[in-house]
Amino acid sequence: MLPQKPKNEISISTKSILKLFAIILLFWFLYIIKDILAVIFIAFVLASALDPWIDALQKRKIPRGVGILIIYLVIIAVISLTFALIIPLIIDQTKQITNSFPEYFEKISDLYSNFQHFSNQYGVQSTVQDSLNNINNTLAQLGSGIFSVSSRFFGAVFGLFAVLVIVFYMTIGEAGMKEFFLFIAPSKYQPYFVHKINQVQRKLGMWLRGQLVLGLIIFTMTYIGLSILQVKYALILALFAGLAEFVPYIGPIISAVPAVFLTFADSPIKALMVAFLYIVIQQLENQIIVPKVMQKSVGLNPLIVIVVMLIGAKIAGMAGIILAVPTATIIKIFLSDFFEDRKEKEERLEV
Repeated sequence: MLPQKPKNEISISTKSILKLFAIILLFWFLYIIKDILAVIFIAFVLASALDPWIDALQKRKIPRGVGILIIYLVIIAVISLTFALIIPLIIDQTKQITNSFPEYFEKISDLYSNFQHFSNQYGVQSTVQDSLNNINNTLAQLGSGIFSVSSRFFGAVFGLFAVLVIVFYMTIGEAGMKEFFLFIAPSKYQPYFVHKINQVQRKLGMWLRGQLVLGLIIFTMTYIGLSILQVKYALILALFAGLAEFVPYIGPIISAVPAVFLTFADSPIKALMVAFLYIVIQQLENQIIVPKVMQKSVGLNPLIVIVVMLIGAKIAGMAGIILAVPTATIIKIFLSDFFEDRKEKEERLEV
């Protein structure tokens, strides 16, 4: 009689089942509050980026609370001033176009005739018609969902207000963010978190400086280009372009709209040249300027900068694009220890 093989028995304790249930419940809870976590994360990024600036104001005997309010007021003032300068120009230009509509209609008719001849020759008309149909369908959907758009707008305003309040409380104390993370972290990991948060604050402060440098570069390039093309209000339009640079990829497109619109009254041909100028600036920004500046600021490889911005756009749209580089920087800081330990182990094995 052959000996029986022992049976492999798998026993799962009640404690293991409870742990698994607790983990599932935790992930479910995190999914439920994902919007709140997003607000906290955005606030953490902004607080980390602003903290070195608040420290600099504090060294000049300005209290931290006052320093935060000064930064808020400066940001609001710059944005308000830019829009206060550019919106009256657009309104005035709209009045001029309305008064001179017959002349513009004749120009547009000539351009349309030339375009129709070109499209008939090269078969472009059907493609344009399809694009117009798609735009029409999109506008129809947008019109039907106007209540949804309004609710999202007010939700975004409330979220922005919440972010500003959280940033204020995170930065009002010298150890504001550290106290927050020390409160939620186990005691044995608290020194590690303090060290990492210091690194994050330094890097994100450099990221914010990099964004300001980018805005200055785009402002200068736009002003020079518009001045060469002899565009009116070149300084105001360049200021708007520099401010819009804080929205990577999309910023140059947003800033191009008023520039092309304001130039169209002078000459449709010049408006096309302005559009081409903004396209060139956008390509230079996306492919060369942003990756290089961010490499100098936060130490990320230019290719990684491009990839993480594309991933951010896919995951969270415009907000994902803006937060892609600081998020990648934070991840790199927390993963650096793991890769350093792995490198040391590999070096020991080689020896």
